[in-house]
Order: sequence, then C-alpha cells, then structure tokens
Amino acid sequence: MASFLPAKVRGNFERIGTLILPNRKLTKDYAGKESIIEKLTQAILSRRSCRVRYHSFSGNRIKSFTIDPLHFFENKGGLYLLVRTTDFDHIRTLAIERIEELTPTDQTYQYPTDVDPEKMLEQAFDFVWDDPIRVKVWFSASQAPYIKERIWPESSTIDDQADGSIILTLNTSGRWDVKRWVLSYGAEARVLEPEDLRDQIVKELEAACGTYASHSSPRESIDHQ
Repeated sequence: MASFLPAKVRGNFERIGTLILPNRKLTKDYAGKESIIEKLTQAILSRRSCRVRYHSFSGNRIKSFTIDPLHFFENKGGLYLLVRTTDFDHIRTLAIERIEELTPTDQTYQYPTDVDPEKMLEQAFDFVWDDPIRVKVWFSASQAPYIKERIWPESSTIDDQADGSIILTLNTSGRWDVKRWVLSYGAEARVLEPEDLRDQIVKELEAACGTYASHSSPRESIDHQ
C-alpha cells in the first residue's frame, strides 16, 4: 500500500508503522490454514454451507458435520468462527486451527434472524454464551483501579468499599472461564456469590497447594541437605 503513496506521505506512513509494536507472544499459529481461512471468507460472503472435519478437544477426536459460517472473531490472540451447526441448529464456536478439512457445499443459507452476535459476545465472559451465571467478586484495593478501567457489560455494577476495595457484580456466561479468571488474581480476589463457585475455587486452591507441597523445588532439596 505504501508504494502507491507520494514520497512525502509514504515517509510518514512508514514512520507510523513504527509507533505500535506487535506482540505475538502466545498467539496461535495458522501456518497451513491459509486455504481454509480463504474458503471460509468466501463462504461467509456468499452465505454458503460447508462440511468440516474438526478436532474436538473434548473426547480428543475428529468430528464431521455441516456448518453455516457466520462470522470470524478474535479472542486472546486466536481466530475463531461463529457458526450454526445445521444438523442441530445450534450456535457454537470453532477454533480455526482445529479445522482439519473444509469443503464448501452447493447449499446456501439464510442468516438466522434470532442471532445477535455482538450481544452474544458481550454477554459471554469469554465466548461461552449458553452457561449463564451471576457472579459477585471482591477485589483488593490494589487491584480495584485495574478492574474499574475496564469496560464491563451494561448490567454490571461496581460498588466501592470503605477500604478502597470493590465488589464487581456480573451477569455473564461461562462458569469455567470466570473461575479461571478469578484464580488468576490469587489472594487479590474472592468470589462472594454464587456459593458453589466459591467452593469450587477453594477446592482448586487446596489442590494447587497440595501439588506444590508434594513437589519440592531443587533449591529446597539443596537447602535440606
């Protein structure tokens, strides 16, 4: 693109490219998936159903089924596909890198009128939208500013506490995703509701303590000699 610009503008264009550094750490590798991405792009634009062979991590097996590809979307360095499975008329997410094979069919589809992808992604904590949960989480005063600067769904509330901590209330979806997120804050976050999620996190932390206790570090072994 820069080659088509006047020399003076081209210089500024190239300088702008140095302002933002790409961070590819932990992004997914799509080498070898170029053809699949191209076929999906054309299928979405022409509203054409596709037959896929997909590596499902649950059960660790290859599944074959027909999809109506609706949208690409990005999440945490990965490229995903929002689809309707024609066999079950179910909206689900496919990870692009797990699509082993894709064949466009001659069958076209009508975009489902009851699907609002932006609303679905907003309601989901990550991208699981059929597992609703109302969660209330306490965050320490040191973490409160980081939580408050984020954009949360409109239905969420943040209540300031006298000691500088906050309580975040979310109506979202994806229990496992919420649990993993809260655990990432360690002692700086605590689930208040629902009680069963709090109990699950307690068990996770107890199991983690047991894992560390049963595997002493090389340094600890040296110190005890």
